[in-house]
Amino acid sequence: MKKVFLIIACITLFLGFTAIESKSETIVLKAVTGFPKNHLNNDPVPILVDKINKRAEGKLRIDWVGGPEVIQSFDQIHALKAGTIDMILYYPFGYLKPIMPEAWAKGLTELAEWEERKTGAYDLWCEIFEKRANAKYLGRLQSFLPFKLFVNKKIEKVDDIKGLKIRVQPLYIPFIKALGATPVSIPPTEIYTGMERGVVDGFMWPNVGVISWGLQEVTKYAIEPGVFQMEPATMINLDKWKKIPPDVQDLIMDVMQDMEYIGTMRNTMIEQTEEKVRKAAGMETLILPPEEAQKFRAIAYDKTWEYVIEAAPEYGPKLRELTSRKAIPKEVFPWD
Repeated sequence: MKKVFLIIACITLFLGFTAIESKSETIVLKAVTGFPKNHLNNDPVPILVDKINKRAEGKLRIDWVGGPEVIQSFDQIHALKAGTIDMILYYPFGYLKPIMPEAWAKGLTELAEWEERKTGAYDLWCEIFEKRANAKYLGRLQSFLPFKLFVNKKIEKVDDIKGLKIRVQPLYIPFIKALGATPVSIPPTEIYTGMERGVVDGFMWPNVGVISWGLQEVTKYAIEPGVFQMEPATMINLDKWKKIPPDVQDLIMDVMQDMEYIGTMRNTMIEQTEEKVRKAAGMETLILPPEEAQKFRAIAYDKTWEYVIEAAPEYGPKLRELTSRKAIPKEVFPWD
C-alpha cells in the first residue's frame, strides 16, 4: 500500500514540475505603443496581440503594457534597441530618425506594405532595422492612409501657408520649411494646448486620430490633398526575436501579414466616421485648386526625397527605387 502511495506521490510531483516547467517556457514580450492605448491610430493593435496570443497557445504571450505613459514616445526605440522593452507594436517611422537616417523614406512610399514585400523593399527594411535598431522589423499595420495639414487659417493657395507655425514630427520638416512655414516640435499630447493658445497655427496628422486628442475642438480647417502615407512600424528586439522558436516566428509573421490588410481596411471605415465627427464639430475641409494641389504634393515629395537621399546615401536611392509603383513586378500585379 505504501508503495502505491509513493508511486502516486511521485506522479503528482512529476506532473506538478512539468506544469511549472511548461509555464516557465512561455516567452513573454513586454510591448509598448507610441500612442496611448485608447488612441484611434492603435485600432489594429489589440487585434494583432489577441491573434498572436491565441495562436501561440501558451508558447508566447505579448503583454501590451501601455504607451507614452510607460516610456516617452521618442525614447521607446532606444529602450527597444537596448532590450529594456521587447516589442513596439505601433511606432511612426518618423520617430526613428535619430537612429535611422533613411526612416523618412517609409512615409514617401507609393506602395502598400504587402506590395513592398513583392518588390524587395520589405527585405531591405529588415536589413536596416537589424543594422540601426537591433530589431526585427515585422511590418506596417496600415497602408494608404495619408497625412493632412490641419490649420486655423483659411488656405486657398500654397503661398498662404508661408509664415505659419506648424507642429511637426521629423518626417515633414523639409516639406514644411519648403512651404515657407516654421516647423515646431512638440509632443502629440501638447498639440491641443498649442492650437488653443496660438503656440502653433496648425499641425500635420494622419487622416485618422485627430479626434482622439480632441483636436476638432480647436481646429478650423483640414487641407486637401493629403500627402505621404501613415507608417506605423511593428518590431521586436532582435536578441529576443532570435530566442523565439522558428514555428512561433512563422505564426507571428503570418498574423502580421494578415493584419496589414485588416488594419488598412479598418482604417478606411474609421476615416469616414472621423470625418463626420470633425464636420459636426465645425471643421471645414478646404480643397486646393488642381494646380495648387499639384504644387503642394510636388513640394512634399521632391523636397523630402531630396533630404532622405542626402541624409542616407547608402539606402535612400534604393528605397526610392523599390517603393515606386513601377517597381511592382507585372507578373505579380498584372492589372497595375
